Amino acid sequence: MAKRKTGWPFQEGFIIDGTDETHVFTDYRWDDGSVSRRQFVDPCSYDHTLVELRTVSLKLPDSQDQ
Repeated sequence: MAKRKTGWPFQEGFIIDGTDETHVFTDYRWDDGSVSRRQFVDPCSYDHTLVELRTVSLKLPDSQDQ
């Protein structure tokens, strides 16, 4: 039986147009070191220079009120 790969999101791309925010893609890093991108918007349909990158953190904030 083959070992399953596990992936974690590490960055997301958004396009912000006024008050509208469109989630364009999420990049995943896999436990074998490879990276893949899940596209939510057709990559040919938007200007890539407008994409704002945000890092993804899977850690909970260190606030005491939770």
